[in-house]
Amino acid sequence: MDRRVAIYAISDLHLSFNRSVHIDQIDPEKDIVKPMDIFGWDERYYDRVRDNWRKLISDQDTVLIPGDISWALKQKEALYDLNWISQLPGHKVLSPGNHEYYYHSKNKIRNILPANMEWLDADFAVVEEKVICATRGWTLPTDRSFDEEDDRKIYNRQVGRLQMSLESAVSYHPNKEIIVMLHYPPVNKSGETSGFWELVKQYNVKYCIYGHLHGKAILDAVEGEVDGIPLKLVSCDALDFSPFRIWS
Repeated sequence: MDRRVAIYAISDLHLSFNRSVHIDQIDPEKDIVKPMDIFGWDERYYDRVRDNWRKLISDQDTVLIPGDISWALKQKEALYDLNWISQLPGHKVLSPGNHEYYYHSKNKIRNILPANMEWLDADFAVVEEKVICATRGWTLPTDRSFDEEDDRKIYNRQVGRLQMSLESAVSYHPNKEIIVMLHYPPVNKSGETSGFWELVKQYNVKYCIYGHLHGKAILDAVEGEVDGIPLKLVSCDALDFSPFRIWS
């Protein structure tokens, strides 16, 4: 029986290789600059990601990676991490998080991406007859850390960027189902809506994924069906370092 192609998701890989490495030949003493033990992760958590990824994913599958991909400060440094991901099976669709310090231009990052990757930010891609819409998102006005002076403009801009992505998607592909990938959560436990979530509902999105939350913050994540729309936290440690299948 033929295996059906699938769409998986995992975010917040937080890679930090400082040179080109083969995915099976990593020396943590010289190949990793920034360990992730600050989050309580295993020293070689990336091996767990690699092994789980290989067990689940074929070259015909797609993996969505919504942000915090690399700790790199410069694009040439990020390329080491992107190349590590490129050695794993499947087609990868990436979008930015709050730690993508190396990312300044879609054209520049797209020019260096390996062949089996694409980068989305306020736009969309068609994958397995689904439309993937993506932007970073931002801290919600209902979050305790939201600062009206510092955050409001960025929040409004990011809501607008999600709308731009969705509007373009339905204009070009009005009959395809939509998956939204954000880095920041589009809802929280306050019970109040957000500009992001109102757009998810307005455009009849079929699935929404997000990352950003780690450690104890995972306990506050809103998941499951919200207003009839499946919502899933896909940060690395929330998934026990294993990509999650969202469609097949």
